Amino acid sequence: MKIFSIRYRIAYVVVWIAMFALSSVNRVDACDLCTLGGFGGTTGAINPTAAEAPAKNKFTLGYMLEYQDWESVDIHKAHELHEEGRDAHARKNDITNSVFLGYGITDAFSISLQTPYVERRSREVHDHELLGNNQTATGLGDAILLGKYKFYDKQFGLAGIFGFKLPTGTTNERNESGEKYEPELQPGTGSLDYIVGLAANKRINHWLILDSNCLYILKTEGEQDYEFGDMVRATIGATFHVISEEKKPTFNFISEMISQFANKDEHAGETVYDSGGTTLFFAPGISSQLTEQLKATLSAPIPFYQALGGQHQELDFNILFSISYDI
Repeated sequence: MKIFSIRYRIAYVVVWIAMFALSSVNRVDACDLCTLGGFGGTTGAINPTAAEAPAKNKFTLGYMLEYQDWESVDIHKAHELHEEGRDAHARKNDITNSVFLGYGITDAFSISLQTPYVERRSREVHDHELLGNNQTATGLGDAILLGKYKFYDKQFGLAGIFGFKLPTGTTNERNESGEKYEPELQPGTGSLDYIVGLAANKRINHWLILDSNCLYILKTEGEQDYEFGDMVRATIGATFHVISEEKKPTFNFISEMISQFANKDEHAGETVYDSGGTTLFFAPGISSQLTEQLKATLSAPIPFYQALGGQHQELDFNILFSISYDI
């Protein structure tokens, strides 16, 4: 028994070292899929990529909001880059409202479906006559269908994650002159993407829980012959219980590191120079178990390192909010 105990401890250390390494070195030009379990830890309102599994025959209904604010760019410089054949944009902010449904098929296996509605605000940089005009693309985003299987739950928890990003989003939004927005500005992508990953969690004591996950998103060609680059996304975080779990409402501090790495995009078989790259986020936040069934989380991922491909617009900050109800 002692030998097995040592082996479990070694496996635990290896898993957490691997997760931390991925979180430190893998890096995208925005927090892609932040609302996909990108915050909240074990006490988060909605986190389909966390290692803990919902109880059998239990439903979770939820709402998620993600707001992304982009750095201001020189419209004339962006227009000049476009005239040179570069992939230039002047995004202002993106707002994603999502509804979420999760279900525990067994105590170890669960499924979830997330459906977003997206609003992307930007300024025109391509059409010279409309240069600088405000523009908005709105519509359904790409739905995300996930399965999660918790295959180990002793000294720590381990769960496998697998699923798809479905081509359900709007891809034909147009500007004032009737031309389609570029793929980066559309609410949906038109591509079927594949998601696989691994999640781990560990309760250190009554007051501290550690969580980590790593996802690989394999992307395929979507609308306008455009294919976004494959992405690796890793998160490691801690949840600190300020108020005991036995009392309601609880109050928790969250601290997370999120890292994303994206390969270059491709358009009509050609590599898009101004795409892909590295982003690291520090995400402080709070969460609360308001009642036995109702949970809420607020987080603010802040990019502190962005090494993006070419002349790519950087992200200023994110705000994430979720609330969920267990049935």
